[in-house]
Amino acid sequence: MLKLSYRLLFVTVLALGASACARQTTTYSSSETSGINPNENREEKTKSGETILIGPTTRIAYEKEPYSSWFHPAYMRYQPNAKIMEELQPLLQGISFKALTGSWCMDSQRELPRLYKVMDQARIPYSRLEVISLREDKTTPTGEEKAYNITAVPTIILYRNGQEVGRIVETAYPTLEMNMLTILKGAPKK
Repeated sequence: MLKLSYRLLFVTVLALGASACARQTTTYSSSETSGINPNENREEKTKSGETILIGPTTRIAYEKEPYSSWFHPAYMRYQPNAKIMEELQPLLQGISFKALTGSWCMDSQRELPRLYKVMDQARIPYSRLEVISLREDKTTPTGEEKAYNITAVPTIILYRNGQEVGRIVETAYPTLEMNMLTILKGAPKK
């Protein structure tokens, strides 16, 4: 009887532990947002019925389907060059970023997870990144993209003290961190 009680206790503890560690998944509809800004992480349907992100977007949006299906694998696969990151990290002090992307765009699906990976490895807070998701015609409901002369997505703009120091448009070559290093080494410091 005592053995049975210990087994029952052991199974109960395991079950409670497993449920306590289970990942909680939050699903947002088009009317739900991150809770901080009601205009963030909005979605809309395209004419073909695809759901896309539109307007200001945070990483929260990429943690759910359908976006996590491309975001997570690309983020996990990407390994920034350690030597370049070592040289880049001090140059990122005071740099902020604006990324104009399309959740529907394959180039954005490749480069945006890489941008987050570089930021994470360089320990750059997400408060220094603004992501604006665009429609296929490169517009948003409020027109915030007009000020940035966007010709292709993604467009990642680097700023120092509010002044643009460079852009990476559509494809980072040879790598995102190398493009950033090239931009920041050539940009005058103010």
